[in-house]
Formats: sequence, structure tokens, C-alpha cells
Amino acid sequence: MGRMTPSRKIPLVLYGYYGFGNWGDELSLLATLRVLEDVGRELSLPFAYRVIVGDPSLVPPLPGEVTLVERQRPAWMLSTLLKSRGVVVGGGSLLQDATSFRSLLYYTTFLSLAQRVGKPVVFFGCGLGPFQRKLSVKLVRKLLRRVRLFLARDEVTLAFLEEHHLCPASLGADPVFLLEQEKGGASSPRLGIFLRREALGRKEVLCEGLRKLQREGWDLEFVAFHRGEDREVAESFAEHLHAPVYVFSGVSEVLSYFSELSGVVSMRFHPLVLATQSGIPWWAFDLDPKIVAFSAHWEGKNLLSLATLDPALLCAALRDAAVLREKTRVLRDMFRRRALAAKGELARFLESILG
Repeated sequence: MGRMTPSRKIPLVLYGYYGFGNWGDELSLLATLRVLEDVGRELSLPFAYRVIVGDPSLVPPLPGEVTLVERQRPAWMLSTLLKSRGVVVGGGSLLQDATSFRSLLYYTTFLSLAQRVGKPVVFFGCGLGPFQRKLSVKLVRKLLRRVRLFLARDEVTLAFLEEHHLCPASLGADPVFLLEQEKGGASSPRLGIFLRREALGRKEVLCEGLRKLQREGWDLEFVAFHRGEDREVAESFAEHLHAPVYVFSGVSEVLSYFSELSGVVSMRFHPLVLATQSGIPWWAFDLDPKIVAFSAHWEGKNLLSLATLDPALLCAALRDAAVLREKTRVLRDMFRRRALAAKGELARFLESILG
């Protein structure tokens, strides 16, 4: 990790919400780089990666020849882009305006610039939206008409691309499904809980429901999946319920943790992907459209409403753990097949433009 000496390798820019302390995005980056390393070996196309990041200290060790380019240094970003052969957006929902319109403008500006200077842009295992403004949709449509390939993470994203007659696209899966994980299903009733700050607005009813789960035998553990944003929330609930708090220190710890659980309750998307990979049941709150779309594969039986949450409903939902576990293990294999198919499409695309 860090700056490397010049080489004859093909320089690619990796672009995403990397280096901000969210393990979902860092794992998406890691998975995308591992895919590119595999593709490079298969096609005899050695790559050198220029990864655009926020804080380099928050990026885990990465495979291959990697240079971390800080996004706070636009001149360095521009120089890196001009020297590259293309841009890969790996994982995440980079194009959305729920965070802010300014965020969407930032990402579309960079990717549009890449297109203007002749650099092909490909999205690998990405989602789109949500969009709250008509102008946002207009900006995204303009950008995506010139994108060379979009390997969608979910059916909703693919439907958007097809409805608006945008770039070549097909259905894949989240890149994290390509990371190797231990299979889960621990005999001890450990329940990993991943909360965001929205939980504080319903703290009283959430605590009542979680306390009932404790009485039913679940051992609760609160996890700060976004190291910066979630820790205070996790600590607040953990103190109230006399439960431990976990803050991951590395990739191996994240990937092994889920195999030790019997279930997951989450307000974040990637803990659900990791739980699915480990074959353990999960329940999620309907705060994010990508969570709602993901839950649809389980017919919404593991989806909870934060606005109308009732402690009894929370407990009742978790009693379906055995049924959900079987469904999860079937879906795990399906998502991995989809991710592998997307990997194959990415390989063919890169061979066509670089080989």
C-alpha cells in the first residue's frame, strides 16, 4: 500500500467512497481489486491501481501495485486520471442524492471529466439512487449514456438503466459476495446489532424490544460498522443494555466475525451481505432502498419498520430464524453465481479495450 515505483503495468483508476471508515466500502474496494488481479493474471494484463481515497489511514492493506491518491488534492487526481487507461467504479451506490446533491455533483463531475478525456468508465457491482431531485436524474442519465458498461448490483438498478435506455448493462451482485468467508451458524445465540444514528430517535422502543430478546436468550453485541459515525450510537445502546461493543481493526476480523454469530440485526447494508455470505439469518430496518430491495429476495420477511416498530414484533420476527437460515443459504449461492458472472463480463470488457 502507498506509492510504488513506476512500472510497465496498465494504470487503472479505482473510484468510490473509499477511505472514510465504512467497512462496506473498504470491503467493496478490496473485492474489486482482487477481481482485477484475477482478471489481469487470466488475460496477461498486469494492472497498477490508482485508488482515489479520503483518508489513506482508513484504507486496509490492498492486493497488487497500489497508489492511494487523496481526493483533497485535485491536481494529483487530475494527473492520475490523465495517465490512466480507464476508471473502474467498484461497489457501492456512488450516484445518489440522498446524502446530498453536492455529493452527487462531485462524483458526476469527476466521471464526466474522465469521459471527456477519453477514459472508459465501467461500474462493477454498483447500485444507483435513491434520487430525490429531477435534476439528479438528468445528471445521472447524461453521464450513464456514455458509460461503457454497468454491471448492476440489484434488479432495481438494472431496471433504471433499461427504463432510461442508458449504457450496456447486466445484472451482477455486490462485489463483497466474492470475498471468502467462513460459513456461520454458531450454536451460541450471539446477535450482532449494527445501528446508525437514526436509531437514537426510537431508542426507547428499540431498547424495550432488545431487552425482550435478551430475556429470550439472545446475547446482544453492538457493532460500529462505520468507525466514525456508528461508535457513539453503539456505545449508547450497549451501555443501556449492558452489552459489549465491537469496533473492527482489520479485514480478517470483519470477515471472521459473522461466522461466530447466530443472527444479525442491521440498519446498514453490507452487514446483511456478510451475514448472507456466512449463511446466517438477518433482519434489517427499512431505512435504505437498497436494503428494501435486498430483503425482497426473502419476500420481505426479514424487513422491519423503524417508524412502526413494536417490541413484540421484533421478538416475533426473530423466532423465524430457522426458516430464514435455510432461505439465506440458497440465496448465498445465487448471489455468488451472479457476482462470478459479472466478473467474467468485466474480464471480457477489459480485454476488449486493453488487450
